[in-house]
Amino acid sequence: MSQHQVLESTRLQLRPLETSDEDSIVEFMSERKVTEFLLHFGYPICREQVRSWLNNVLSATPEQCGYWALVDKESGRLIGVICLTLDSYNRKGEIGYWMAKNYWGRGLMTEATWRVAQYCFDTLKLHRLELTHMVANKASQRVSEKVGFQLEGCWREGHWKDGQFKDVKIYGMLAVDYERARKRFAAVDPVE
Repeated sequence: MSQHQVLESTRLQLRPLETSDEDSIVEFMSERKVTEFLLHFGYPICREQVRSWLNNVLSATPEQCGYWALVDKESGRLIGVICLTLDSYNRKGEIGYWMAKNYWGRGLMTEATWRVAQYCFDTLKLHRLELTHMVANKASQRVSEKVGFQLEGCWREGHWKDGQFKDVKIYGMLAVDYERARKRFAAVDPVE
């Protein structure tokens, strides 16, 4: 996987994160609703946290993970982040994401997640993708199901967040699931 590979979808450009993205990330992660279900960020977020995280992300090797800025093609604004953590030995990856609140409910995260799934199965030839989210995060549940992930279980009290343990849903997508989903997506909205 190349950290520098740009992916395109109908309404989004997925480009590698840059240090210059710090201000945009701080801005949209300053909303409590954006960080409410994030497994690795709390509220309030501070610039130093984002800067430290961004430095770690930019120093990761392409074999470990890739992070893309989600850029709205219409406005040119960075509206979110999607990441892929790789386990090349087992030919699998895990997707994580978040998006600015004023872009929620438009199907953009479904579009971005589908585009990364395409890249994983068609280009990287992965066998499996995983996605986890807190049980209470119904929006991520809808994204997972729309893209074609299958619910595999729940880590009871699997993540510490805001002073308490939270249950986490576990989703998986095998290459065979992807092939079924590809037919469905092609009929609705082909993503180039």
